[in-house]
Amino acid sequence: MPNTVAPDAPELQRPDFDKIRQDAADALKAELDAIPTLQERRGRAHELYRQILDELAVVRPERDRLMVSLAIYQRPRAAHEAAGCTRDVQRRTVRAALGLDDTTPAPPAREWADLGRAAGVPFIPDAADKLPKVATQHATLTARRRVVRDLLFPGDSIKLERLDFKAIKDKAVAEVRATLDATKDLEERLKEASRIARDADAEHVVVAAERDRCALSLEFYTRARAVDKAMGVARNAFDELRRVALGLDRKTGRLPAEDEKKAAAEAADIEFVEDAAERLPDLARKAAAARARHLTAAAIRNETAAELEPRLGWDMRRIADVTGLHIDSIRAKVRAVQKRRGTSSTAV
Repeated sequence: MPNTVAPDAPELQRPDFDKIRQDAADALKAELDAIPTLQERRGRAHELYRQILDELAVVRPERDRLMVSLAIYQRPRAAHEAAGCTRDVQRRTVRAALGLDDTTPAPPAREWADLGRAAGVPFIPDAADKLPKVATQHATLTARRRVVRDLLFPGDSIKLERLDFKAIKDKAVAEVRATLDATKDLEERLKEASRIARDADAEHVVVAAERDRCALSLEFYTRARAVDKAMGVARNAFDELRRVALGLDRKTGRLPAEDEKKAAAEAADIEFVEDAAERLPDLARKAAAARARHLTAAAIRNETAAELEPRLGWDMRRIADVTGLHIDSIRAKVRAVQKRRGTSSTAV
C-alpha cells in the first residue's frame, strides 16, 4: 500500500477481508448444517454466539488501538483499509481517542500526534506489523457472528409498542410545575428549577443514547416498521440519526434500501442489540419524560431569573452562580424572557 501522507509512514498490508469473511462464514455454516436437529443447531449457535462476543470484546479494542496509533503518530495512507473497516469508523475511533466530541471541528492531521500525547494515546512502534493479524481475527469473528446471529435472530417482522408520548410529556410537565409552583421563595425556586433542569438533561443524554442504540438495531437488523414512532421522534430527526450512524452526510446522504440495510450497518459498526424490541418502549418513555422535565424546569428557571435580576442584591453573576450556568448563557436566556415580556434591565 503506497504511502503519500507522511514521509516516514510504514507500508501497510491489506488482507483480502472479503475472502476472509466469506471463508469464515462458509466454514461455520457447514459446521452448523452438519448438526442434525434444529434444536441442537440453535443450542450450538447460542454457545458460539457468547464465545464470539467475548472474543470480540478483546480483539476489537486491540484492532482500534493499533489503528489509532498508526493514524495519529505515523499517518500512513488509508489505515482503515488495513484495519478492515470504513474510513468513517476510523474517523470516529480517532476522534474518540483524542477526546473530541461530535461538535468539535477536526484538527489538521499534523496536530494529531501532539493531541494524542496530551490525551495519553500510546504509541505502538510495531503497530503496522501487528495490525494485519488482529484485523484478520476481527474480520473472522464478525463473519462468524453474522452467521449465528442470523440463525438465532432471523430479523422477523417485529410489532413495536407505540406509546402516548403526549400523555407522558404532559404528566412530566405537570409534576415539574407542581413542584416549582409550590416553591414561593424565588431564590429557592431558581435553585430547584436549575437542579431539575440539570438532572433531567443528564438523564436524557444517557437514556436517549441507549434508546437510539436499540432503535438503530431494530431499524437495520430487523424488519420492524415505524421505529421513529416507537421511539417518539420526528421522522426527519430519525433520518438524521440513521445518516450519522452510517457516516453519511447529515442531510443529503442516501439511506440504504431494505436489502442493503444489514450490510451497511455492519460496515458502520452499528451494534446489534438482542433485546432491543423489549427495551425500546421503556427507554423511549424515560427519554420523553426527561426531555419534558428539562424543558419545563429550564423555562421556569429563566423566568425566575428574569424576575430576580432587577432586585437589589441580584446581578447576573449571582444568578449564574445559583443556576450553575455560564454568565453569558444565562444572560442571553434572561434577556430573551425580558424581550418577550417587553421589559428590560440595565443590570450587568
